[in-house]
Amino acid sequence: MTQLLIFETHPVQYRAPVFRELQHLLPKSFEVIFASDFSVRGYLDREFGQTFAWNTPLLEGYPFRILGNDQTGGIHRWSGLSGKGIERLFVQTNPSAVLLHSFGYRFCWSAFWHAKLRGIPIWIRMETQDNAGKRGRIKGVIRSTVYRTVYKSVSLFFAIGQANRRHYLTHGTPESRIRDAHYCTVNSVITFTATEKSQKRLGMRSELGIQSEETLIGFFGKLIPKKDPFIILEAWRKLSCEQRSRTKIMFVGSGELEKQLRALADQHAIPAIFIGFVNQAELMPYYLATDILVLPSRRMGETWGLVVNEALDAGCSVAISDAVGCSMDFGDWERVRVFPEGNTRALTTAIAALREYHRDFSWATARMLNYSVGSAAASIAAEIALLKK
Repeated sequence: MTQLLIFETHPVQYRAPVFRELQHLLPKSFEVIFASDFSVRGYLDREFGQTFAWNTPLLEGYPFRILGNDQTGGIHRWSGLSGKGIERLFVQTNPSAVLLHSFGYRFCWSAFWHAKLRGIPIWIRMETQDNAGKRGRIKGVIRSTVYRTVYKSVSLFFAIGQANRRHYLTHGTPESRIRDAHYCTVNSVITFTATEKSQKRLGMRSELGIQSEETLIGFFGKLIPKKDPFIILEAWRKLSCEQRSRTKIMFVGSGELEKQLRALADQHAIPAIFIGFVNQAELMPYYLATDILVLPSRRMGETWGLVVNEALDAGCSVAISDAVGCSMDFGDWERVRVFPEGNTRALTTAIAALREYHRDFSWATARMLNYSVGSAAASIAAEIALLKK
């Protein structure tokens, strides 16, 4: 008998490591059920404007099965991942609990209802929060009513961060049913010595043409309106002449706004470097080369912002808008600044302040342990261990 069935739409690069660690902690206690494996086979990401498959291991080190529930439209439609095979799966495995990561597809709701009908405890670990988007009063009331109704059927809530925890509490969830399992990424520099990190940093900065005394601002992600990358160029222009002369910008990523960003940088002689899309396994040298990560997202669905985790693991300073989900978790940290969404002057002030810090690879290391793969897996493992066998 399987203790826990974990339902996932597809293999995700920041959740697969948690499953591997969970298998290490409690082997054979769970199985991951994927609706599709398109992220392994390769797919067109419309926002990146690239066709690719993630180049980190997504299906290694833990038990899984792929149902192949892809329908017309795929992840771009609610019906794009069907519930085919889920009822048979419940009959075969008779799980003690199920863990859901989304309510966004028919596949997810099929798993929810089959568990509910059988009286199987439902756990969730989702990104949902209340500050990622703008909505009117009536829509807000309807939304809250739906969440309150659905959450009555959920036994356990794993909060990915403070905004997510606040969402659960706001919509009627008792504190006693919430556990922390913070969003996390693999710390890919944890095995490097300070000397090795410094060498990688210097090597990448030399390749990019960045001098030792220059500050490098890094943007990592999709060049789309939601991420508001233009504000970085605007903020650079508001720095003092002396600061501008020693500050460069690097965009790591691709998307619909790239041509406009290049044109604006050329128009105003802004020293901006456009790297293009970089797959997951090759990102860390760019983080090590960066001094200040900027994630200036607008309220268009930035529920967390995992590039911030990666930057903090690499020792970068960070400037993020208050629309970024993780701003509630990291906002009071020493080298983190949170600025109001869309406020160019506030971002400029944040950059000017963060430029004064000397690069330190490990300033956030101790605090990031609570946002590590091991911490998240341990939280879930502790609840699996309490299930009746």
